[in-house]
Formats: sequence, structure tokens, C-alpha cells
Amino acid sequence: MSRALFATASATRLRGLARRQRGVTLVELMVTIAINLVLVLAATLLYLNTRTAQKAVNERGAVFETGQFAMELLGREIGNAAFYPAISTEPVSLGGANKQNVRFTHDLAAADMGLALPYRHGLFGCQAQRFDPATGQCANHVAGGAVNSDALVVSYFTSDAFSLTSGQRADCNRADVIGDTLIGKNGVRATHRTAADAPAPAEGEEAPEPSELRPDLGPLPDAPLLVVNRYGLVPSKFVTEAGTEVDTFSLACRGNGNPNGGFQELVRGVEQMVVRYGILNDDTRTPRQYVRANAVGVLPAVTLSDVEGGVSGWQRVVSVRLCLLVRSPGGTAQRDQAVAATATTGATFKTAAVVDCEGNAVSRADGAQLHRFEQVFSVKNRQGNTVSLQALAAP
Repeated sequence: MSRALFATASATRLRGLARRQRGVTLVELMVTIAINLVLVLAATLLYLNTRTAQKAVNERGAVFETGQFAMELLGREIGNAAFYPAISTEPVSLGGANKQNVRFTHDLAAADMGLALPYRHGLFGCQAQRFDPATGQCANHVAGGAVNSDALVVSYFTSDAFSLTSGQRADCNRADVIGDTLIGKNGVRATHRTAADAPAPAEGEEAPEPSELRPDLGPLPDAPLLVVNRYGLVPSKFVTEAGTEVDTFSLACRGNGNPNGGFQELVRGVEQMVVRYGILNDDTRTPRQYVRANAVGVLPAVTLSDVEGGVSGWQRVVSVRLCLLVRSPGGTAQRDQAVAATATTGATFKTAAVVDCEGNAVSRADGAQLHRFEQVFSVKNRQGNTVSLQALAAP
């Protein structure tokens, strides 16, 4: 090969190599960037939609968890209403004889103790009002209160001698009802002290075991102790993920263990509580109608075959239909997107309306999910022959 041909071939190879190593053009680069941006945008939208759906699921789960917990709490209390230990000893009251080892009832014990109407029959309620423990009566809601919600008062007796951590002598605020000096005057009904206060054992007797001392218990009951729990809704606030505060209500309770205590929040996010009472009309003791609290207090007496004098008013309540309207902790992501989309039009976003406990359609502008819970609970201690039992003086 001549030197000229060799030079020509070398130049051709170099030009081909240069073409193979050439970079992309500006147009190719812009097309590549545009494709990548579309892929990133699609991935971002997929993530946001997934996060939105997950947040909605979490909030709905929170609503159901809140509603079920509140229902179980109140249902357990309604199941205790008007309970009295079958065989007990009642102290001397109103000049009567000491009553021992006879069948007794909540109503009879309450009558002997001179309890006010709200605590006399195990259940009492206020319709669209709050219960004022200071006066023992229903009162109008204060400013900002849950004006469409009821109050519920539950009372029952217990002869519990266990500690507060394992027994039932604590009220809804975990206070020992032995501290009640106003309603049940339980200090009079529990005068026997624990083994820690007992005198030294006599010669030949064994000292009590440490487990028998129960230093956290205090006086043991000589007679069943009265437990009174008063439930209602109080204003409360949620703090959202963004740090903003949302106005709501909470199920709260005030017990009788601490006379100077107030209502303590139990379940946050309960925005409405409506209570309807099942009323018996005959010996079947089945509820024939459900009415609100105002109608219960004026119910006339009904004659029953095994109840001397019949039953009237709150004694005729044999079941409770409880309705709660519960909201989620905060607004959903759909709400945030809708607000952003309608910001230019000034439209107001609201969640889908649901029917509340009074049959009205309600929704929330903050995007909170709402759900109504409704359940019927039997007043177990008012079933059967529980009202006509008469206490007899012990021989």
C-alpha cells in the first residue's frame, strides 16, 4: 500500500471513530429531560394518591376505634346500673333496724339513704342539657357546649374489698369512692380497717401476711359502697399534623370518689351523644318504646304482678339506646387538595354529609370524617323481680 492510500484510510477510520464518540445534540437532551420529568411527575402523583388513600384509611380507622371504645365504655357502665349485691348488710338508717343477710335492691338501699332522684334508680339523664353535680340537676349547656347532646348518670353499689387496681370501688376517674362524703356518704358505710390497723396479734396467733395488709385499700366496706358516674360532652381540641388546632368535644366523666374533682376527658372526638330509654309497659318487661329523658321522668306508674305498688318514672327503664357521632382527628388529604383547587373560586369544601343522632344531615368544613354509632344495651339489673323485694329486720 502506498503512503498516500495509507494516509487516506487512516483519516477515514479517524472520522468514523469521531462520529461514534460524538455527544447528543441539544434537542436530544431536552427530549430526554422532558421524558424524565414526566416519569418523575407520574411517580410523585402515584405517591401522593397512595398517601392520600392511606391517610383516609387511617382516619376512618381512628373514627371506628374511637366510637367502639366509647360504646364499650358506656355499655359496661349501663350494664352495672342499679346493681346491688344480693346478700349484704345494710347499716342502721332513718331509725330503722339493722338489716342483715336479706335480699336487698339498689332502690331500697337508695331510699334508706335518702338519695336524690338522679341516684335513686341506677339511671338518670338530661335531654339536650348537661348534668350539674353541684346542684344534682340538669342545667343548660354553657357557651360553646354540645347543645344537641345529652348527659347520663349511672349509679350502682359494690361491696368490693380489693384494691383500686383490681377491683370496682373506683369511680370513672379512678378515685376511691370511699372519699364520697356528699352523695353516698361512703365513709359511714365502710368503717372496718385493714389488717395494717389491727392490734398486735394475741399470744399464740400469727401476724397477718404482707399480702393481707393491702395498704392501698383503706377502710373495708361494712355495707355496699355507692358508685356514681356522671357522663357528658365537654369542649376539647384536636391538634392536626400541621400543628393547627381543631375544635371538637370529648366524652368526659365526673365520679363521686373525689367531691372536689371535675369532669375528666375520657374519649376525644365524640361530637354528639343522644340517649333514648326503653320503657316497659307490662309483665313481659320488654321495651315497647324508646323516649328521651324528659319523657321518662313523667311516666305514670305501671302495675306489675310481682311488684308491690308498681313501677314509675326511671324504674320503668329496661334498656338504653345510645347514639354517638364521632369525628376523625383531622381533615383528609382530599380536603387539602380540594381547598387548593377551589382557592380561586372561594368555594368551601365539606365532607359528605351523614345523618346525626337526631336525624339531621351534618358535614364538616375541615374535612373530618364523621360516623354515627348506635347500639342498644340492656339494663340487666332492672330485669326480672328486682323492685318488689322487701328488706326485713334481722331477728
